[in-house]
Amino acid sequence: MSEIYDAEGQKGLDREVIRMLYEYAELRGTHKSLARYRYAKDAPAAHAIYQKYMDKIDDRYGQMDEADQNSVWYKPTEKAKEYRAYERDMREKMYSEIAERCGEYDRKQKNKDLER
Repeated sequence: MSEIYDAEGQKGLDREVIRMLYEYAELRGTHKSLARYRYAKDAPAAHAIYQKYMDKIDDRYGQMDEADQNSVWYKPTEKAKEYRAYERDMREKMYSEIAERCGEYDRKQKNKDLER
């Protein structure tokens, strides 16, 4: 995480946290530092972003013939390799788009603080 932050800053860190939350982790607790990630991941807008990218991935998978589909995870064909690269790219874009909502949360919080 430190390497990502050093290379890409807060946006890169936010993207990687969102990736973790979608792939293998969950938020627990009520610390205020978690609020921005809950805002980014749990809102209806995030669900819409997720669905948009999953639909693209599913459509691409459905365009392959059965032999290519069956080889995606074991001895992949060229088409299966292309699909996996496409899926990685779409997930990267999805996580980045959802992570942008962390910045939106930060701006809203800053505005609330200024109103006080």
